Amino acid sequence: MMFVSQYRAALIVAVVLYAVATGTDGRYAKNTETRIKDYVLGHPNYSVTARPALNDDDTVDVRMAFSIYAMLDLNERDQVLTAASWMKLEWRDYRLQWDAAEFGGIEFVNMHVDEIWTPKIFLSNALDHGGLNVVSSERGSIILQSDGIASLGTPLVLETQCPIFIRYFPFDMQACPIQLVPENFIEERIRLSTNDMLDGSMIGSREWSLVNVTNTYSTVTYTDYSPLIPVGNTSLAVFCLVIQRIPSHYIRTLWIPSTVLCLMTFVTFLAPPDSGERISLGVSMVLGLTVFQLLIADILPAASLEPPILSTYLSVNFIMACLAIPVSLINVNIAFGDSRVFVLRYPPTRRLFLEHLPRMSGIPTYSQRIGCLGKDKDKVEQVLKDVEHTEENMRKNVIPVTKQLKPMEDCISKVEKTKTELRTVALVMDRLAIVLFLTAFLVFLFYTILMFTKNRGVPSDVSEFCGFNPV
Repeated sequence: MMFVSQYRAALIVAVVLYAVATGTDGRYAKNTETRIKDYVLGHPNYSVTARPALNDDDTVDVRMAFSIYAMLDLNERDQVLTAASWMKLEWRDYRLQWDAAEFGGIEFVNMHVDEIWTPKIFLSNALDHGGLNVVSSERGSIILQSDGIASLGTPLVLETQCPIFIRYFPFDMQACPIQLVPENFIEERIRLSTNDMLDGSMIGSREWSLVNVTNTYSTVTYTDYSPLIPVGNTSLAVFCLVIQRIPSHYIRTLWIPSTVLCLMTFVTFLAPPDSGERISLGVSMVLGLTVFQLLIADILPAASLEPPILSTYLSVNFIMACLAIPVSLINVNIAFGDSRVFVLRYPPTRRLFLEHLPRMSGIPTYSQRIGCLGKDKDKVEQVLKDVEHTEENMRKNVIPVTKQLKPMEDCISKVEKTKTELRTVALVMDRLAIVLFLTAFLVFLFYTILMFTKNRGVPSDVSEFCGFNPV
């Protein structure tokens, strides 16, 4: 029995010694990944708050790559971009190296963000507190290689300031910068650099299409960077999101309707002066253009270096539509007036407005209207029958007809002749007004199209377009 007890005691000691030697608590053994973490993190001098620099003068290089996979919103009025993206950071920590041959050939292990040193990088143009820090313990994980290179991939929902250049709206192209700087580190300690865009495509937007994502990095000087440092040079990385607006929606709902409303205002001059709906139709067109002006004001930012060309186009259309209403009122007043207008006081202008211009514009002349107002209808009908009888009678009666129209004019009262003159002048003024307004509209339309052709898109110097001025 004593031998059995000694055997059991020796067996228990052997199990305990084996557990201590293999690093288990008696239930399971440590896997290789856990042993690698214990090896690289178990050094007493390792600190997650100290940057991985062998010497104090060494600089930690952090390489960055960026990809956007969905543009959630671009608020042009507040100039705010909201986008879902993916950010990748890569740096080297010489303290986190191991020999893969000693650990079963494993060259990669996953690390939590809080387990090792990570660069503290934040968005300098972020508009929400949650988007300031790029690296967060709540998202993303680190892949650590055996040579000490750490790679961190993290999803980000960005809400950044995006200056809107609306000169060529809705054919505009915007460049929204995403500026990243290291937190409380000057360039001599942490230097940021950018790589090409990560592979991936943006989820389609109904209003915007992704043109390109460019990147640049440089040094920015802050004179008051820190009270302990007189001049601070910090590294700045900028990813510029270049997007182009899809203009079809605004062409269908804004450009074409406003143009049609403006043309409809000019068409009111074709209505007779005695038409009761003529003025009300013009006022309705002006109210419709006012609605489009309010729509533009709700979409675009209030402050802009240059007003949008489309806004100027709508404003000019609105002004021309407003001017058409008083011109129409003047013509109606002329048609229903009881005294001669000044153009009828002089023989040259009288012949011009009563004979030549009506004939050119396709409306009855004054003499034709007077002929229709003759009192002696029976005589006129008999003469016309004789004229229509034969061609020979027509040639013989041309002169008698013209001679007989003169007495007819004498039979018409002075009031009727004045009304006929004024109505003829009013119709001529209507035709002149529609020609004048259409000419001005077409000239300004071609000028607007010419202004849009000057849109060259994003310049080659994307740093300047994104508002980034490196030193």
